[in-house]
Amino acid sequence: MKRVLVTGASGRIGRRVVPLLLERGYAVRCLVHRTPLPAAWAAEVESVGAGEEQAVTGVQAVVHLAGVMPPASDEDVFQVNVDGTRRLLRAVAENGKPCFIFASSDATYCTGWSLTGYSAPIAEDAAQHPTVFYGLSKVMGERLALYYEETAGLPVVRLRFVWTLDPPEILDLFTKAPYKDFVAPEERARWEGNVVAIPLEQDGSPFTEHVCDARDAASAVVLALESRDATGQAFNIAGPASFRYTEVGPQVASRLGAEPVALRCAGIHSYSLSIDKARRLLGYSPKYRVEDSLDEAIHLCPKPSLQTN
Repeated sequence: MKRVLVTGASGRIGRRVVPLLLERGYAVRCLVHRTPLPAAWAAEVESVGAGEEQAVTGVQAVVHLAGVMPPASDEDVFQVNVDGTRRLLRAVAENGKPCFIFASSDATYCTGWSLTGYSAPIAEDAAQHPTVFYGLSKVMGERLALYYEETAGLPVVRLRFVWTLDPPEILDLFTKAPYKDFVAPEERARWEGNVVAIPLEQDGSPFTEHVCDARDAASAVVLALESRDATGQAFNIAGPASFRYTEVGPQVASRLGAEPVALRCAGIHSYSLSIDKARRLLGYSPKYRVEDSLDEAIHLCPKPSLQTN
């Protein structure tokens, strides 16, 4: 039986990856620091909280999903995302060289909160140019993985996940106005109350975004783990297609009985990721369009709490 170590098993992707691995007959070990494992499957896995050396002993693969994002401080992001990755990679290189799957991010390219827009879907050979420290931490994590791949012969797969969310969190993109701080101060009040927020680029053009349902992200991890063609590669992982708030937002507003309000935002630019490489080499075929995730979220929560402050 193949034994797999999973870090970040309690996170959005991890808590969906572990059940998939168990269903496929893997023995799963989880490296646990603070957050308890989900009760639904905690008893079926081996849980370790000691050092990296003990955690990686006897495993044939490591799925490194652990990481922190803002509002965590840059210091915390560095300690977890960079130094934590370094320690784990060193332990893996010294203990049998199991396959190492590293969870990276589209933030390495500079997406969304970016300096400029992208005229075409972003492919894996695009320059990595992060504009937030979290994105920089993932670039450094990738470079560390490549260092151990080149110097120690460690088999590495890098998965660059776009903004990965559960369905209710995808609904929050429209009802909680996450881009509110990028709107002119005198207009922010328009995204309060019973409204659905529709962000526009600063020039008034539609804002295009790309997200991924956490279930599709989890399926990509398993595919990367089992693919013969994945080692040594980087893959973009995202939903089936990007979306425009101007097209989806009014539909959401109609279903919620809310008012769609479009506002210009400074400093955001449209983007989408190309997932052609993951489709071709991994057999990745994401199931959940943003409309599907929204439909599920609205069905489960017919009257979600809208932005009120």
